[in-house]
Amino acid sequence: MALHDDLLVQAAQLARVDKKKPKQANLRRAVSAAYYALFHLLIDASTRFLVSGPQREALRQQLARSFDHGQMKTAAKAFASGNQAGPWIKILGAAPSADLVDVAKAFIELQEARHEADYDLSRSFTRFQADQGVALAQNAFRKWNVVSGKPEGEVFLVALLVKSRS
Repeated sequence: MALHDDLLVQAAQLARVDKKKPKQANLRRAVSAAYYALFHLLIDASTRFLVSGPQREALRQQLARSFDHGQMKTAAKAFASGNQAGPWIKILGAAPSADLVDVAKAFIELQEARHEADYDLSRSFTRFQADQGVALAQNAFRKWNVVSGKPEGEVFLVALLVKSRS
Protein backbone atom coordinates (compact mmCIF):
# COMPACT_ATOMS: atom_id res chain seq x y z
CA MET A 1 0.00 0.00 0.00
CA ALA A 2 1.26 3.50 -0.81
CA LEU A 3 2.19 5.93 1.97
CA HIS A 4 -0.82 8.16 1.28
CA ASP A 5 -3.20 5.19 1.59
CA ASP A 6 -1.51 4.09 4.83
CA LEU A 7 -1.80 7.61 6.25
CA LEU A 8 -5.50 7.75 5.43
CA VAL A 9 -6.08 4.43 7.19
CA GLN A 10 -3.98 5.60 10.14
CA ALA A 11 -5.97 8.83 10.41
CA ALA A 12 -9.23 6.90 10.63
CA GLN A 13 -7.77 4.52 13.22
CA LEU A 14 -6.38 7.34 15.38
CA ALA A 15 -9.73 9.13 15.40
CA ARG A 16 -11.35 5.98 16.80
CA VAL A 17 -8.60 4.31 18.86
CA ASP A 18 -9.91 5.50 22.23
CA LYS A 19 -13.29 3.91 22.87
CA LYS A 20 -14.67 6.29 25.50
CA LYS A 21 -12.73 9.48 26.14
CA PRO A 22 -10.48 10.23 23.16
CA LYS A 23 -7.01 11.51 23.90
CA GLN A 24 -6.06 14.83 22.35
CA ALA A 25 -2.82 13.32 21.08
CA ASN A 26 -4.75 10.76 19.02
CA LEU A 27 -7.30 13.27 17.72
CA ARG A 28 -4.56 15.75 16.78
CA ARG A 29 -2.53 13.07 15.02
CA ALA A 30 -5.67 11.93 13.17
CA VAL A 31 -6.20 15.45 11.82
CA SER A 32 -2.53 15.74 10.90
CA ALA A 33 -2.46 12.31 9.24
CA ALA A 34 -5.57 13.17 7.21
CA TYR A 35 -3.79 16.22 5.79
CA TYR A 36 -0.57 14.34 5.12
CA ALA A 37 -2.52 11.60 3.35
CA LEU A 38 -3.83 14.12 0.81
CA PHE A 39 -0.48 15.93 0.67
CA HIS A 40 1.35 12.71 -0.21
CA LEU A 41 -1.36 11.55 -2.62
CA LEU A 42 -0.93 14.73 -4.65
CA ILE A 43 2.86 14.61 -4.51
CA ASP A 44 2.84 10.98 -5.63
CA ALA A 45 0.48 11.78 -8.50
CA SER A 46 2.55 14.80 -9.51
CA THR A 47 5.91 13.06 -9.47
CA ARG A 48 4.51 10.11 -11.42
CA PHE A 49 3.08 12.52 -13.99
CA LEU A 50 6.27 14.59 -14.28
CA VAL A 51 8.75 11.70 -14.17
CA SER A 52 7.24 8.66 -15.81
CA GLY A 53 8.65 5.29 -16.60
CA PRO A 54 10.13 2.35 -14.76
CA GLN A 55 13.40 2.59 -12.88
CA ARG A 56 12.73 6.27 -12.08
CA GLU A 57 11.69 5.95 -8.43
CA ALA A 58 14.87 7.58 -7.08
CA LEU A 59 14.31 10.57 -9.35
CA ARG A 60 10.64 10.81 -8.32
CA GLN A 61 11.66 10.71 -4.66
CA GLN A 62 14.14 13.51 -5.19
CA LEU A 63 11.51 15.58 -7.02
CA ALA A 64 9.04 14.95 -4.19
CA ARG A 65 11.38 16.80 -1.82
CA SER A 66 10.87 19.97 -3.88
CA PHE A 67 7.21 20.38 -2.97
CA ASP A 68 6.43 23.17 -0.54
CA HIS A 69 3.33 23.29 1.66
CA GLY A 70 2.90 27.03 1.08
CA GLN A 71 3.23 26.80 -2.69
CA MET A 72 0.80 23.91 -2.77
CA LYS A 73 -1.72 25.92 -0.74
CA THR A 74 -1.30 28.91 -3.06
CA ALA A 75 -1.99 26.70 -6.07
CA ALA A 76 -4.95 25.07 -4.34
CA LYS A 77 -6.42 28.51 -3.62
CA ALA A 78 -6.22 29.42 -7.31
CA PHE A 79 -8.18 26.30 -8.25
CA ALA A 80 -10.57 26.51 -5.30
CA SER A 81 -11.63 30.00 -6.32
CA GLY A 82 -11.98 29.11 -10.00
CA ASN A 83 -10.56 32.57 -10.73
CA GLN A 84 -10.62 32.85 -14.50
CA ALA A 85 -7.84 35.45 -14.42
CA GLY A 86 -5.33 33.13 -12.82
CA PRO A 87 -2.51 31.85 -15.05
CA TRP A 88 -3.24 28.18 -14.34
CA ILE A 89 -6.89 28.59 -15.17
CA LYS A 90 -5.91 30.37 -18.39
CA ILE A 91 -3.78 27.38 -19.34
CA LEU A 92 -6.64 25.08 -18.48
CA GLY A 93 -8.93 27.16 -20.69
CA ALA A 94 -11.99 26.66 -18.49
CA ALA A 95 -13.06 26.78 -14.91
CA PRO A 96 -12.00 23.70 -12.96
CA SER A 97 -14.61 21.02 -12.42
CA ALA A 98 -16.49 20.79 -9.14
CA ASP A 99 -14.45 17.68 -8.31
CA LEU A 100 -11.14 19.50 -8.70
CA VAL A 101 -12.45 22.50 -6.76
CA ASP A 102 -13.40 20.13 -3.95
CA VAL A 103 -9.92 18.58 -3.92
CA ALA A 104 -8.33 22.04 -3.78
CA LYS A 105 -10.66 23.20 -1.00
CA ALA A 106 -10.04 20.02 0.97
CA PHE A 107 -6.28 20.55 0.70
CA ILE A 108 -6.60 24.09 2.07
CA GLU A 109 -8.98 23.12 4.87
CA LEU A 110 -6.93 20.10 5.91
CA GLN A 111 -3.69 22.07 5.89
CA GLU A 112 -5.21 24.73 8.14
CA ALA A 113 -6.60 22.06 10.47
CA ARG A 114 -3.20 20.36 10.56
CA HIS A 115 -1.56 23.63 11.60
CA GLU A 116 -4.04 23.97 14.45
CA ALA A 117 -3.64 20.34 15.48
CA ASP A 118 0.14 20.50 15.45
CA TYR A 119 0.75 23.99 16.83
CA ASP A 120 -2.27 25.46 18.66
CA LEU A 121 -2.18 23.84 22.08
CA SER A 122 -4.90 26.16 23.35
CA ARG A 123 -7.37 24.39 21.07
CA SER A 124 -9.02 21.08 21.83
CA PHE A 125 -10.32 18.69 19.19
CA THR A 126 -13.38 16.49 19.40
CA ARG A 127 -13.77 13.05 17.89
CA PHE A 128 -16.36 14.57 15.57
CA GLN A 129 -13.81 17.10 14.27
CA ALA A 130 -11.21 14.38 13.74
CA ASP A 131 -13.80 12.24 11.94
CA GLN A 132 -14.70 15.24 9.76
CA GLY A 133 -11.06 15.67 8.78
CA VAL A 134 -10.76 12.01 7.88
CA ALA A 135 -14.00 12.13 5.87
CA LEU A 136 -12.80 15.25 4.05
CA ALA A 137 -9.57 13.52 3.07
CA GLN A 138 -11.41 10.36 2.01
CA ASN A 139 -13.75 12.42 -0.15
CA ALA A 140 -10.79 14.28 -1.67
CA PHE A 141 -9.20 10.93 -2.56
CA ARG A 142 -12.42 9.88 -4.35
CA LYS A 143 -12.71 13.20 -6.17
CA TRP A 144 -9.03 13.05 -7.15
CA ASN A 145 -9.67 9.69 -8.80
CA VAL A 146 -12.28 11.41 -10.99
CA VAL A 147 -9.92 14.16 -12.23
CA SER A 148 -6.67 12.20 -12.22
CA GLY A 149 -5.30 11.78 -15.73
CA LYS A 150 -7.50 14.53 -17.15
CA PRO A 151 -5.98 17.79 -18.44
CA GLU A 152 -7.30 19.78 -15.48
CA GLY A 153 -5.74 17.30 -13.07
CA GLU A 154 -2.41 17.51 -14.88
CA VAL A 155 -2.43 21.32 -14.79
CA PHE A 156 -3.20 21.16 -11.08
CA LEU A 157 -0.31 18.76 -10.45
CA VAL A 158 2.16 21.09 -12.17
CA ALA A 159 0.72 24.10 -10.33
CA LEU A 160 1.39 22.40 -7.00
CA LEU A 161 5.11 22.48 -7.71
CA VAL A 162 5.70 25.48 -9.95
CA LYS A 163 5.23 29.03 -8.78
CA SER A 164 3.08 30.80 -11.35
CA ARG A 165 4.24 33.96 -13.05
CA SER A 166 1.44 36.16 -14.31
